Amino acid sequence: MENAITLIISLFAALFANVTKKYYSGKNNGLYGGFFFNAVGCITAAAVLLLWGGFGGLSVFSLILGIAFGAVTALQGICNIAALRCGPMSYTTVIISFATVISAMTGVLFYNEQLHWAQIVGILFMLASFVFAANSNQNEKKANLKWLVLSVITFLATGAIGVMQKVHQSSDYRLELNGFLITAFISSAIFCAVFAVIIKSREVEKPKKPFALNKDAVTILAVMLIGGLCVAVNNKLNLYLSGVMESAVFFPIVNGGGLVIATVTAVIAFKEHLTKKQWLGVVLGIISVVFLCNPFS
Repeated sequence: MENAITLIISLFAALFANVTKKYYSGKNNGLYGGFFFNAVGCITAAAVLLLWGGFGGLSVFSLILGIAFGAVTALQGICNIAALRCGPMSYTTVIISFATVISAMTGVLFYNEQLHWAQIVGILFMLASFVFAANSNQNEKKANLKWLVLSVITFLATGAIGVMQKVHQSSDYRLELNGFLITAFISSAIFCAVFAVIIKSREVEKPKKPFALNKDAVTILAVMLIGGLCVAVNNKLNLYLSGVMESAVFFPIVNGGGLVIATVTAVIAFKEHLTKKQWLGVVLGIISVVFLCNPFS
């Protein structure tokens, strides 16, 4: 029961984090804005975790893995925002949710966990869903391809994050959870801040406007802080759960549950409209994740 409640909290934290990204991406803040959003969010997440349990110990293993985790988190975050700028939240979430395959296969290959027939069927449905991802409208082909590439990169990075979570929580250093995550978020914030400065320095000089703490600026700042808070909660709970649940159970439920509630939110809150072909892909994606969760075992 305790794990179930923790899972529910984690799922909704992930949902609210995605909503903040979608809202921010709709403001058309460009690549610089995406890196800035991630930098602020990661610093916020690190601060929340520091207050929520302190820093604790940190071995060389956790330090190195934390820096790598931070780099992949930065890549995942910026590609996710970029994908949401040029594509729907619902289908983007479908593709990212397939990262459960990477995490589940890691459990099978390296942690002696079993891959059931239902999960194999789920993988086949996943591949079918990918076929329907691209819009056949030639006028949107270029933007559509860009969205698909960004979504696939986000999917791969999300899978890598899951693998690193499993590696850390299956090691002798799993109790260094907070130190590991704080290191990861600080390194991720540094990566994002550096790239933001580089991008900003290459922009064509424009007349500078005086900074004004208006309603829009306050709203954007609040969105960044809420996003960082949700990311901290989601990552800490997921890191804990990845060590006490089997990969083939935990990751499909996290990704599958997140997929369903994100799709419903995208349709209701953001009024997203997909083609019939893409809706078929979404349905196949949901079926895929249901089988990946292996309800027949």
